[in-house]
This record gives sequence, structure tokens and C-alpha cells, in this order.
Amino acid sequence: MDIYLSRPEIKTDLPVVIVLQEAFGVNHHIRSICDRLSEQGFIAAAPELFHRMGKHIDIPYTDRKINE
Repeated sequence: MDIYLSRPEIKTDLPVVIVLQEAFGVNHHIRSICDRLSEQGFIAAAPELFHRMGKHIDIPYTDRKINE
């Protein structure tokens, strides 16, 4: 399973946050959350939970179906 990892330059004794993806995979929004957490001093990790469907699944928000 791949994981998106963002960490600050300081690499000792940092808190870790696991960021769970939405139904759209580890997309730009999830990666930006990880990057922002890293800027605040956290190691941020977002595991790719759809790894069995393929690598780096990134479903655009415009592809969602709305039930009417």
C-alpha cells in the first residue's frame, strides 16, 4: 500500500497525524492537508486505501453522482 507522506525538515521526535482519504482517494485536497500539517510541525501520512483498485487513485470531485 502506498502512502502520501509529508514531513517538516526537522526529523526528530515529531508527532504523527494520519489523514484518511475521502471517497475520492488521496487527491490534491488530501495531499494539501498533509502539506499544511507538515508546515505546522507534524509528520502527516495519508494511506491510499483504494490500493487494490490501482496506484494513486485520484477521483475528481466532479465525478460524483448525486441521488435525486
